[in-house]
Amino acid sequence: MTIDFGYIKNYHSDRGFGFVGCTFSNQNSQVFFHIKKIKSKYRELAQKLDNDDIFEPVSFWYEIETTQKRKQVSEVWLNKDDIPSCYAHQFDGFIETVENMWKNIDSSKPSWLDIVTIELVGINRKDELSLQRNNLEIQRREAEERKRKDADVERLRQIELQRERERQEVEHQKQIRVDKENEVRRLSVKYEKYLEGVEAAGELYELLEEMRQLPEEERFTHSKQLSNYIVRKKLGYKYKHISGILRMQNGTDEWDFKGGFPTDIYRIICQELGLDNQHTTARPVGFRSFKDVYKF
Repeated sequence: MTIDFGYIKNYHSDRGFGFVGCTFSNQNSQVFFHIKKIKSKYRELAQKLDNDDIFEPVSFWYEIETTQKRKQVSEVWLNKDDIPSCYAHQFDGFIETVENMWKNIDSSKPSWLDIVTIELVGINRKDELSLQRNNLEIQRREAEERKRKDADVERLRQIELQRERERQEVEHQKQIRVDKENEVRRLSVKYEKYLEGVEAAGELYELLEEMRQLPEEERFTHSKQLSNYIVRKKLGYKYKHISGILRMQNGTDEWDFKGGFPTDIYRIICQELGLDNQHTTARPVGFRSFKDVYKF
């Protein structure tokens, strides 16, 4: 047989029996007891139970007997010191369980823990365990506070990093605009003779940038590749100030090349992109820009 400690969960004074909780064997179970087990040793306590004179929870140590019907209380002790020495070997396990409960701050402290601890190891050790638990709880709160502060610091750091990234992006975009303006100005001044106004210089810049940003494997090496790309992508409608309908002639044959560039503009594009000229007998004999043809 084994022993345990528990509080009376309920008692039927008219029938003389009730149930006591378990502390060590199974904290979720209850063990049947009859009032005669208490009355035989603690008559005054039994009388108070029968008369409903108990205003505080009643607890005791007890011996568990397993019968065919159930587990029931076969012996009762109000104090640990009254328990027979044959059960002394069980107290080491009880003490270990109780001390672990004090150290386990993940779980709330049971209401009976103080009384059981005093019964098992005395009030001084109970106070030591209580102090240890308080220190553990303080350490946890301090750790949680540090973690919260670290999280706040990290959150602020991320906010600052995001602001810095946004600031750098603004500066980057500003620099892009400045570089574009400078490049457009350079093209406008360098090719002033061939470009009609800033709009044409701006379109020339955009066209050159589009060509330069193509993947390496799609880059052009010859002027004919550029012509094919302009036609295929219908870029003439996009760069209406420098592209249009080019009248071509080869011998006695003449035709319109939509999306072409006047000779000087085409030469500038090839020169800026470093393209070789694939010589052909065909030559331009006329040009109308898309902006004039379609009146954008």
